[in-house]
Amino acid sequence: MSPLQVGAAEFGPVGLTIDTTEMDSLHRLPLGLLPLKTQALKRHSLIKNAQLNSVVELFNDGGSGSGQVRPDSLPGHFNSSDPELLSDIAMLKRLAAIGSYDVYTLRVALRELDIGFEHYDALKLSPEKYRELTQFMKQYTRPIIRRLFAKDGGQLESYGNLVEYLRNPDRDTVLKELERLAADLETTVGAIPRFLENYGDTFLGFSYFRSCLTESEKRIRLFRPWTEEFLRSPIARDNASLQIRVAQGLQSLQEIVESVRQRFTYFDQSSTEFWENPTAESFRCLRSQITEQHAATGSVLCGLVVKFNLWTERFSTRGGGHQRRLEFLESEILPGLNTLAETERRIAIRFHN
Repeated sequence: MSPLQVGAAEFGPVGLTIDTTEMDSLHRLPLGLLPLKTQALKRHSLIKNAQLNSVVELFNDGGSGSGQVRPDSLPGHFNSSDPELLSDIAMLKRLAAIGSYDVYTLRVALRELDIGFEHYDALKLSPEKYRELTQFMKQYTRPIIRRLFAKDGGQLESYGNLVEYLRNPDRDTVLKELERLAADLETTVGAIPRFLENYGDTFLGFSYFRSCLTESEKRIRLFRPWTEEFLRSPIARDNASLQIRVAQGLQSLQEIVESVRQRFTYFDQSSTEFWENPTAESFRCLRSQITEQHAATGSVLCGLVVKFNLWTERFSTRGGGHQRRLEFLESEILPGLNTLAETERRIAIRFHN
């Protein structure tokens, strides 16, 4: 884990500072990480907004809000048609097609895009977020500890500690169990730590998404009564079209959350079952299933997170006048919601098949 402190500023590839907590986001990509030629762009971020469009955010503050420019509009903003700027815009448009800017999706997507990105070591969560995910990782690491130690192994404070300990186990019983595990996985005892690192990486990314879903569910539970209160207001109760659109939106949110939760529950069960009879083939199958649905799941969760982050910021007291609520629902929540629901349905169909 990096020694960087939470919220610290790390020097990016071009000498610009990057707040390490920005790397915890699904919807924000600091442009200082990228091999852009236009220096002025590197101070900004490519973000997914509440309408699920990818835009360059030029500023963001409580008073003025967020200043956003579509990549195609950057020549007008910079008053330039410089070939280097146009080349950078072409790169940004390719990056705009990525559904989520979480570090796990980016590691794969940036290799596939082949845009000259080299700084993969910068694609990591902040130390604070890493520690936060420990609670989600416990259910995936507990079966390993029970198998190797026949107890909870509480002295091993983190998964990293476990992997490091198994490089030089100091107990014969642990060594014997490692030999049995190596036989099951058709590998050597010396390769077990690397196997567990792969297992940990797989479920760390999965745990990150699990934490995003948990936070989104909390906010949606608060959002629903806030919205239903608005629907009973004079401005909404006699507007049949609005009632239908909002009701459909609430239903879509519920279906999305339930579908993602079901998929996560399946992987929870699969990880537990894996340790009952671990084999190299069963791990390849489990890892492949998680990896294949990662990018699409990230795009769905990114949409939920960005919408309800904005709702939390705009309506921190859960209040707001009826007209203001109407404008927010129409401009920020409902746009793109059908797309998220359709994306999730496609994942679910492919996943169950």
